[in-house]
Amino acid sequence: MKKLTEFFKANRGTQARLAETLGLRPSTISQWKAVPVEHLAEVEQFTGIPREELLPEAFRAARETAA
Repeated sequence: MKKLTEFFKANRGTQARLAETLGLRPSTISQWKAVPVEHLAEVEQFTGIPREELLPEAFRAARETAA
């Protein structure tokens, strides 16, 4: 979520535009603790931030999660 927050700070107005793109309210996005999986591909496309960086816990290597 840190990368997305930094993106919003560096690009004023993008949170509202992303919310509109997703059919959500900006306040909904501001309450996210992590990008929901169902919106991950669209957020990646909108921001250019790779999904592995948007939701790293979902993309950990199998050996890391087995430990």
